[in-house]
Amino acid sequence: MAAYFPDCAAATARTAPSKVADITTLRRRILEFRIDKQGAPYPFSMRLADEQDWSVEFAQQAIEEYKRFIFLAAVCDHPVTPSFVVDEVWHTHLIFTRSYWEELGDIVGKLIHHDPGQGEPGDEAVFANQYLKTLASYRKHFGEPPAEIWGSENRKNVIAKGRKAP
Repeated sequence: MAAYFPDCAAATARTAPSKVADITTLRRRILEFRIDKQGAPYPFSMRLADEQDWSVEFAQQAIEEYKRFIFLAAVCDHPVTPSFVVDEVWHTHLIFTRSYWEELGDIVGKLIHHDPGQGEPGDEAVFANQYLKTLASYRKHFGEPPAEIWGSENRKNVIAKGRKAP
């Protein structure tokens, strides 16, 4: 049985140094990136909202926070770990392969791999420590993170797929 972490997802973003030298430009380009395709009858945000039983507005907020996470993954000198909410956006985006690997990948200038935990001894402590570092980096770059997305109760906003609760 996989471990179930209290505040964060059991995943790490693993990256190599970004090819984009200007951090301000990188931040702007990531935050301006649109996953929803204009005019799509069933856009990414609606699919995400349906799958998670979120309002479209909450799904859009979660997507914006996901993009902030991707920025952190690109610029931080440490592994970053998402909240449960952000991790669900990431999982959904990964199945939109062209959008994730090509469009976003071209902006970021490097690959960002989803490295899930495998229930190894010590994983819980590793992910919890990485999550604290992620939150500290978030505060440095963006200010205080929204509690409904990043706070200790964020997993209540997620319909877990394939995970067993404690």
